[in-house]
Amino acid sequence: MLLTEEEFELLRTEAEKRELSASELLRSCFRNEIFRSDSYRRLDALRELSKIYPETKN
Repeated sequence: MLLTEEEFELLRTEAEKRELSASELLRSCFRNEIFRSDSYRRLDALRELSKIYPETKN
C-alpha cells in the first residue's frame, strides 16, 4: 500500500495518539472495515486485500 508523505505523517500522528505503530493502526482499520460491512462487502474487501497481500510461501 502506497501512501503520500502527508498521508503517512497523518497516519503516524494518529497512531502515536493511540500508542500504536502505524502498521497496527492500519491493520485495525482494515479489520474494522471488514467486520462492520455486510456479507457481500466483507467478501469483496477480503478479495481486494488478498490481491494486495498474496499468500507467501516460506
